Amino acid sequence: MALRNLTCTKVPKLCLLYFAVDKSTCVIETKKVRSKETGTQFLETAPNSRDMVTIKSGGKLLEAMVIATDGK
Repeated sequence: MALRNLTCTKVPKLCLLYFAVDKSTCVIETKKVRSKETGTQFLETAPNSRDMVTIKSGGKLLEAMVIATDGK
């Protein structure tokens, strides 16, 4: 059980994002957010404030900026 706790990191579950396209905000699960630069999911570390991320929604790829993560 202790080994499992060491391998699992505590990544915040929610992110508050700002969409510049329509100037709106939205709370989205962190696992649905991908880094804009690398295209990878945030599985081990949380995105930082002001990071640019992408989200796929309804067949469209949307760009957003991270305002805050759960607990920060």
